[in-house]
Amino acid sequence: MLKRNISTAVYLPVDRSGLDGKLAAAHSRLEKKFLEGGTVLIAIVDILKRLIGSLDELTGALDGQTSNDTIARIQATAKQLAELPGFELTRKGRFESLFGACRTMQSSVDDMRDTMRYLRTFAITVKITGAGLAEFAGFADEIRERIQSGAQEVDRFSVQLAAMHSQLARAQSFSGEISQNYVDTVPTIVRELERDAGKVAEHHRNLVKIANEVKALARGVQGKIATVLSALQIGDITRQRIEHIRSSFEIFDEFRNSAEGAALGEDALARFDGAINHLAAAQMDETLSDFQRECRKVMENMSRFVDDTRDILALRDQMHRQSDSEGRNFLSGLEQNVARASALVSDVQDTSTEADTVAQSTGETAQSLIQGIEIIRSIKTDIHYMALNSNLRCSKLGDEGRSVNVVSGELRVFAEKLEDPANAVLAELKHFEAAAESLSQDRGVAGRNISQPMNEALGSIREVSARMDEGIAAFEREGQEVFSKISAAIGTLDFEHELGDVLQDCLETSWSIADLSDSDVSALGEEIGAASQRIFKLYTMASERDIHRRFLPVAAAAEAAPKAVAVNDDELFEDALF
Repeated sequence: MLKRNISTAVYLPVDRSGLDGKLAAAHSRLEKKFLEGGTVLIAIVDILKRLIGSLDELTGALDGQTSNDTIARIQATAKQLAELPGFELTRKGRFESLFGACRTMQSSVDDMRDTMRYLRTFAITVKITGAGLAEFAGFADEIRERIQSGAQEVDRFSVQLAAMHSQLARAQSFSGEISQNYVDTVPTIVRELERDAGKVAEHHRNLVKIANEVKALARGVQGKIATVLSALQIGDITRQRIEHIRSSFEIFDEFRNSAEGAALGEDALARFDGAINHLAAAQMDETLSDFQRECRKVMENMSRFVDDTRDILALRDQMHRQSDSEGRNFLSGLEQNVARASALVSDVQDTSTEADTVAQSTGETAQSLIQGIEIIRSIKTDIHYMALNSNLRCSKLGDEGRSVNVVSGELRVFAEKLEDPANAVLAELKHFEAAAESLSQDRGVAGRNISQPMNEALGSIREVSARMDEGIAAFEREGQEVFSKISAAIGTLDFEHELGDVLQDCLETSWSIADLSDSDVSALGEEIGAASQRIFKLYTMASERDIHRRFLPVAAAAEAAPKAVAVNDDELFEDALF
């Protein structure tokens, strides 16, 4: 507090316009500066909210259930991929078995075709030898047509069998390619998937740990900002106290110009004026002291903010190091491996389309071939009985029918020769049909059953990966923004540096005016009591009233006025921040 020399003089109204102008200017600058400071802090609070929200999104993407689901799908994918080589080897073996059956049947079909050629020859011989016998003319034509239909059926059967043989040859080739592809790629992919599945949970835990540490720091900064915002009340308090000082001048001026003031006399009026000046200087003195103390608290807290945000950036860098050498998060590498597996299955599906088509058609072809061989057998039976009937009729004709009888006997012999290859083909077809059925049941297993969990795993990984990328990017962006805003706010919130000189000037001017006058109004209690009481009622702080009592008398009614309610600074901005 400045020293003051109390002097007495003939009363002349003190010109306080200069002081009042300085107080008005200080009031305006306080309002503007503290509004800017509060706006900056609220902006930081908003960024912190977004930062915590982004981290909540990130930890939500990495929750335990998500990790477990992802791991389960990856493991299911790896397991089914590992089964592909064995499956394809089994399918390749079935194709080889069917291919071998086709070759075996083709040999029997060749025998049947040779037999049918002989039968056609004997049918012509029957026509020739029975030319003179009217009753054999129709028989010759009938048996020739039957043999011809049998030959056509054998030829049709042979064509079907040859087509199936060709299809199976291609299917064998495709299946061999697929098997080799599996051998070359599947083991590596399976190993990588199993390795990555083991790392997923650990990786998620590390990221969640870092995110939670950042959230704790961010919430700590929020709490400190609440303290600073509470400390910013010093701006409002200082402005109010300046208003109260200026209002005390106005009340005195009103009193001086009133009938009560005129009746008081110059000496008493001068002492009342001096008391007002001393009261203003004392109020300004304490106002500046409180202002400086609270502003230093603000700067101390702000310096801690910077330390906390540096820690947040350090954790941000630590999270970034969880990414691979190319800057991608861990799941990006995992996604690549699952995508490779998915692409493998897709390629296999494309490559095995024809093999699957063969697998589908083998059962149908087997049924058609069985029907064909049964037709051939029925034709063989028809030829046998037609020839037998011819023998019986020839026996009744004696020597005249001897030549036809001989040829008919040969027909029966060669018709019987169809039996063995036909039976052999039929037996082979039974095995062929069973193998075709197994192949048909396996059709699509390599692609359909594996694609679904693989695609589900890939979709889940991509979703989590995208959410992680978004969360980390938001964290990095908002963490940097918090640091930049707080660093910039240091200057904005240095109220003592910005406003201290202004308030100090107001204080010095106040004391320079106060030092010119006497402030003893102890004998003027009743005369100035009403004006004093009006000034006393302006105050919102107990400290203002204490200072007032030192310089002016206070009526009992004013003393009984309720005091300001204490406010818990820690709770003041709780609703606004959390």
